[in-house]
Amino acid sequence: MSADDKTCPSARAAPGATLLGIKGADGRVKPMRTMMVVDQTFVDNASVPGPPEARMRFASKCETSGCKQWTGTRCGVIDNVLAHLKVVDVDVRDTLPPCAIRPTCRWFDQSGESACHACELVITDQSAMAAE
Repeated sequence: MSADDKTCPSARAAPGATLLGIKGADGRVKPMRTMMVVDQTFVDNASVPGPPEARMRFASKCETSGCKQWTGTRCGVIDNVLAHLKVVDVDVRDTLPPCAIRPTCRWFDQSGESACHACELVITDQSAMAAE
């Protein structure tokens, strides 16, 4: 698989994106059991109460250099998340969560199972949390 075939697990809600999971009451993203590709109607409806990325996680094609998170060689998001988890005391699960995109996931490709353990802790749009 080439670098161009990777999937971003923290994409924006847009037609054609895959819904990966929904934020639970505990703040962790609960993975979907089956893949669900979203359309414009879904995006419009999910946007009514605020940014869908504050409550749901989406996946789409990794844009590499077309993304502001791209460091030039890898995705900086998971590197930052893993570095942060080293300094805070957060329970990380021992088993890998179910995942519809693991075979193509950019984060898994870069960081292996540690990315999977951290994945449920990532909320793409944290603007609502920052306002609290």
